Amino acid sequence: MEREAILREKLAAACHILAKEGHADGVLGHLTARLGPDTFLMKPRGFGLEEVSAEDMVIINLEGQKVSGKHPPHNEIPIHSEIFRARPEVQCVVHTHPFYSTAFAATGEELKPVSHEGCLFWPGVPRFTQMTDLVVTKDQGRLLAQCLGDRRAVLMGSHGIAVVGRSIEEATISAILLEKASHIQLTVMNRKSYFYTPDEEAPIKQKHIYSQPFFIQQWGYYLRKWGEKMAKEIERD
Repeated sequence: MEREAILREKLAAACHILAKEGHADGVLGHLTARLGPDTFLMKPRGFGLEEVSAEDMVIINLEGQKVSGKHPPHNEIPIHSEIFRARPEVQCVVHTHPFYSTAFAATGEELKPVSHEGCLFWPGVPRFTQMTDLVVTKDQGRLLAQCLGDRRAVLMGSHGIAVVGRSIEEATISAILLEKASHIQLTVMNRKSYFYTPDEEAPIKQKHIYSQPFFIQQWGYYLRKWGEKMAKEIERD
């Protein structure tokens, strides 16, 4: 129960951080955190990212059924359940509709390492174009998980993004950085040409900057920036 309590607090903090960093979209958007081999915590339906608390989170199993919780879950459970099923190492899934990432998804351009942030996503972010509607069935979730493959994120055409991580911290920071990378590339891509980190250097840069300590330090920064009181819980992990 102690681990569940910590995950609930972190997931709520992640929702608040993402809301303040450009991912808020009314009551839309949802995050999950793996709780056990076949269960995960999920932000409930009907609340904005900035509104939820640890107690609001609901527990869902990989079959898409609510196990416990006082609120209804979002309809797009299969985004999360099928990614968790396909990627055992993934501990958190973020699905939001941030402005620049959604706009970039509509361009058909490959995300390139124009900035440091772009290097995090090398060798690229796949684009899910099989559908633009809500992902509400297992088959649809499976298609999305297949499109994601072994990558860190997937751009969902005319919809939003799905970002994964080996921790809540990693997935949250990665979603923030995907939005920044999309914004930067959108800013320069109307030029005839623009510079970006070459393929042979991008993985080296990625390794130098985006280690696990980076995600923990950046997470701590956002907690301080937005006043979330989670420092003690992070120190215990």
